[in-house]
Amino acid sequence: LTRGLSNPQTGATGQKEMALTLLVDDDGDVEAFPRTPVRMFELLAERLSAGQLVDFGDTTRLGNKGIFGFPTLLYVPAIQFEGLPPLDDYLALILVHEAEYDYARHYGLTRFLARLGRFCSSFPYPTWNTQVRPNLFESSSREVSILEDASHVLIEHSHVHLKDRVLQLQLQPGDLASMVDAVDDLPAGRMAIFNTAFSPRSDASLYWQEGQQEPGAYAAPESATGMISGSFIALGESDVADISILEDGFSVSLPASDWAAFRAALSAGNPLEVALDETHRFVLDILPGPVRPVARPYFSQAVWKKLMPLRLSSTISSGDTPVLTPEPYINLTGEQSLAERVQHQALEDYLRSVYELLVDVMSEETDEFLMILELRIYPGRVQAEVSADIELNPEFIDFIQTLVEDVTPCAVSAQVRLQQPYRVNRKKRTS
Repeated sequence: LTRGLSNPQTGATGQKEMALTLLVDDDGDVEAFPRTPVRMFELLAERLSAGQLVDFGDTTRLGNKGIFGFPTLLYVPAIQFEGLPPLDDYLALILVHEAEYDYARHYGLTRFLARLGRFCSSFPYPTWNTQVRPNLFESSSREVSILEDASHVLIEHSHVHLKDRVLQLQLQPGDLASMVDAVDDLPAGRMAIFNTAFSPRSDASLYWQEGQQEPGAYAAPESATGMISGSFIALGESDVADISILEDGFSVSLPASDWAAFRAALSAGNPLEVALDETHRFVLDILPGPVRPVARPYFSQAVWKKLMPLRLSSTISSGDTPVLTPEPYINLTGEQSLAERVQHQALEDYLRSVYELLVDVMSEETDEFLMILELRIYPGRVQAEVSADIELNPEFIDFIQTLVEDVTPCAVSAQVRLQQPYRVNRKKRTS
């Protein structure tokens, strides 16, 4: 632990204090710790003296050899190990592999920390360092994720968490301008995605990896607040209110009037509460000023929680209801990353073309049912199979399959297999 970096009475740098934790094997000698980390603190002190301060999410390159084979140092909020002095407002130093650094930059630091915590079975995430920790990702790792090609904005000091049926976005003043700009520039029909920080108030964090079909979270063994945090929040305007867990984040769609109220509240820096239905609420909470970080207690054994999807209460509406509503597709390709075989945006564009074709075909349908379109996409061709939770006319099934197979598929480097569920005549949700 450092002492005095942030103490203005000593003429210090104004840098947050730092903590470096080394994991010693059971047979290791705690007195024979390596001298390299000491030298690392000396190098950091030289940088700080030159005015190069670091904060949450910043990184330091450690030269060609790195330390213990790790080329990059990552600064994250410290967690509280039992028996140590209070680490509130401290930065923890985590050594990371090159591919892990790239992953955190691409998908957000909170998603990476969740992946690291899940791998080490600890909550909220391990800040200890060991020479034997393997790389979590392949060097070219990419995931078929909504964060892959989407434009997402970092609000690095703000948090999003769910408690019971209330989703709260807790926005710090320093992130307000970035959020206002992103919302103001948002094209019609699109969602704005904001990467958030890990919430120290939460007992669980959403977790997602490619191929995961149900929402889940890794959590502290005992719940104190009942809060579940996410790594991002997606916000946008829609015809009806909706809320969902999307990968390891939350998605909120607001009707036009609520969306206008949300934008106005952001611009004015005011809080807002929106009733999505009788029981679900979305709360925008803008803090009056920066909040001192509180070190979350560390648990060496995390537990896994399987979560129920968020569902608004449904009542039948006589208003306009989309005859065909696509649900998130299910990757059946296998263990190899789907992103290695197909470009994410190209796949999204292809599925949109199929959807637009099927909307017209379904216009005469009156029953409410689930239809599943299984697609095997090969270079230059596609094979389609249709199934449903009701009995469909075989000729109708053949017609749909032939129609889809006539659509030019997206380019793939090898076979891609997925299921695209559609809700036919799903009743409109109202509050």
